[in-house]
Amino acid sequence: MTGAGGRLARLFDVRRRRLREAAWPVVQCALAAGAAFALARHVLGHELPFFAPIACVLVLGISLTNRLKRSVELAVGVSVGVGVGDGIVLVIGSGWWQIAVVVALALFVGLLFDVGALLLNQAAVSAVLVATLQPPGSSAAFSRWIDTLVGAALGLLVAAVLPSNPLTAARRTVETLLRELADALSGAAESLESADPATGQRVLERIRTSQRAVDAFDTAVDAGYEITVIAPGRRRHRGELSRLRAATGPLDLAVRNARVLVRRAVSAETDGEQVAPSVVPVLRALADAVGLLRVDLSGGHRLDAAELAVLDVAARIPRSGGGFSAGVVVAQLRSIVTDLLCATGMDRDEARAAASATRRD
Repeated sequence: MTGAGGRLARLFDVRRRRLREAAWPVVQCALAAGAAFALARHVLGHELPFFAPIACVLVLGISLTNRLKRSVELAVGVSVGVGVGDGIVLVIGSGWWQIAVVVALALFVGLLFDVGALLLNQAAVSAVLVATLQPPGSSAAFSRWIDTLVGAALGLLVAAVLPSNPLTAARRTVETLLRELADALSGAAESLESADPATGQRVLERIRTSQRAVDAFDTAVDAGYEITVIAPGRRRHRGELSRLRAATGPLDLAVRNARVLVRRAVSAETDGEQVAPSVVPVLRALADAVGLLRVDLSGGHRLDAAELAVLDVAARIPRSGGGFSAGVVVAQLRSIVTDLLCATGMDRDEARAAASATRRD
């Protein structure tokens, strides 16, 4: 019951934090959509400018994840689709075959400019909306296209002038990633200490799903950089984003090596190997060092203390593990130490030398 209660508490905390972090972008999107409608209706005089808020929501809605490229693709896609739909339906009217023509032309226009699948799909959907929901009359020709341009432009303007913090998602995702890595290392230590393959198997199943955390971290860092491109006020964060970006590759490798480590730890237990007594405390010490790196990376602090902690672990790694699988565990420990040192900013050759030169029996 306590375990279930703990999981529910963690789930509630994750949802609460997600809502808190998304509150400002959601308010932005809602207010901008209303402003786009008001601008198209009261300034441009369009009677029912529903494409203005639609385009604005599409642009800002996708920028909740702060992906500039996707936002621009959606803005262009909806503009192309509405423009093609307005132009073609004005000439040939609306109906089933007219919709087929409109969709084909919208897709061909998108392909002509060598765009991505997101833009193509949005162009086709927007063209269908024009051809079915509100067939244009001569008095309203191209007003929807203008509304679309207004909404898309306003959405991009809001994303540039009032962007979300580019570090928020990057810090959150690196914290999640390093927490999973630390849990895997401490779980492997617990499994080896108790010689319980079932415990190791549970740890293995969990670390096998960690690629999602790696991908989320990589995406968040790239998205943060995109914000600094369009928002001059956020460019001061580029230094920390550069440090996080430099850590993405090494942390990916560290997690991959941890998967191998846990798998071989399970094999050692299953095969009844005698694992060197020093392996378990080294695993726990490395988990603690990962925890320190997590706090410093997610908090924007200097990484000197984390680097020293990892180097201290390197000095404690034994030369052998006691058997074939246990030996692989030790080799993976050295690899993870190398990856973590690279994540702190150390050159890979230097990190590899540090992980090898300081080991002892």
